[in-house]
Amino acid sequence: MNIIVNKLIRFAGLLLLGSLLTACGAPAWKTPIPIEQVDFMTHATTLTKEGTKVTVSVLSKKETEQVFGTSLYADQIQPVWVEVDNQTDNYYFLVKAGIDRMNFSPYETSYQRHSGSKKMRLEMDEFFNKMSFTNPVEAQKVTSGFIFTRMDEGYKAINVDLVGDERLKNYSFVAAVPDSLQADHDRVDFDTIYDEWIDIEDEDELRKILASLPCCTRNKKGTEWGDPLNIVMIGDGRNIFSALIRSDWHQTEVTYAASLIKTVKSFLFGSHYRYSPISPLFVFDRQQDIGLQKARGSISLRNHMRLWRTPYNYQGKEVYIGQISRDIGVKFNKRTFTTHVIDPDVDDTRSTLIGDLAYSQSVIQIGFVGGSQSSTMEDTHYNLTPDPYYSDGYRAVIFFDERPTTLDEIDLLDWEKTRMNQTLE
Repeated sequence: MNIIVNKLIRFAGLLLLGSLLTACGAPAWKTPIPIEQVDFMTHATTLTKEGTKVTVSVLSKKETEQVFGTSLYADQIQPVWVEVDNQTDNYYFLVKAGIDRMNFSPYETSYQRHSGSKKMRLEMDEFFNKMSFTNPVEAQKVTSGFIFTRMDEGYKAINVDLVGDERLKNYSFVAAVPDSLQADHDRVDFDTIYDEWIDIEDEDELRKILASLPCCTRNKKGTEWGDPLNIVMIGDGRNIFSALIRSDWHQTEVTYAASLIKTVKSFLFGSHYRYSPISPLFVFDRQQDIGLQKARGSISLRNHMRLWRTPYNYQGKEVYIGQISRDIGVKFNKRTFTTHVIDPDVDDTRSTLIGDLAYSQSVIQIGFVGGSQSSTMEDTHYNLTPDPYYSDGYRAVIFFDERPTTLDEIDLLDWEKTRMNQTLE
């Protein structure tokens, strides 16, 4: 009797589980809109190199639902359109892992959104497979399709690697994700941020200018000193920010109601919020042009970076100065209620950033200059929260390029050799 009862209970449990799965399943698949009728190409980006033109576009949530008839964003899947116009006589293979090392196959993507009858599910599988990017990239032909990636907001780093008989062709994109994020830099007009741009060609002049820049951030009134300015980044903006995004750095949202709610939820429930707002600090009489962070498991443990565009260009490349710190906890603050506690060893955080970005394969040179704030246990300086920090007073200068650069190819500039050796130990 007990055996029969147990079997009936198990059977009832299976029926309940089945009904729950059905209730939680994806909504019915809608008829997709032909891609030529969806406007995702209006925000596409194109790069051309030696007879090969590559175009990419990240679909918004709405565009994704139109093209695929279902909400891939609900499963944190983001389709990226890639088109390769190969007008050479060479045969290429696109490495999908370069766009996302954990990309989803078309059948896997379809399975996440399965709905309806068996016939409908098979039709979905066939449709998703047909819409995906398929190798090879043949000579004198245009090859296009979607690659299904993990979801990003704001901007997405897309690294298109074409492997062929001749050599690797690499294209680095920083593509906008429409209608997804209100970021710090969206409020900055970089074209008119300065009345005049100053061009630098000589390396010694560059060193002197970088060392003469402000030592630290300030408060809004300019009456108090904050965190030390301990990093400089030089290169084409697209290459710099592509390297940062590939290294899991994410933009920060501006502070508004929705971002505050997401921040509180992340703090209280340990949810993963990669774009939490950071407090404004000031250089050149303005708050950071670009705020970035690298999450480390919770909102209390993350790295924060703030960057300001300087009025200088070095050999045609953009020059940014900034500060980086590592959050190790949260404390109460009378002005802002709560604030982060930073790791006082800001030099270690600086060194970690150098190693992190070196693995992005976009760093070509590294050097050190003075100009930041020296701080020791005997003569300690504090940021605005106020937290103590310790530093040798140098700022790391990191140069970026588009070409892939291995670790042993990085040029270590002999500007402050002792500082470099200590960093690499």
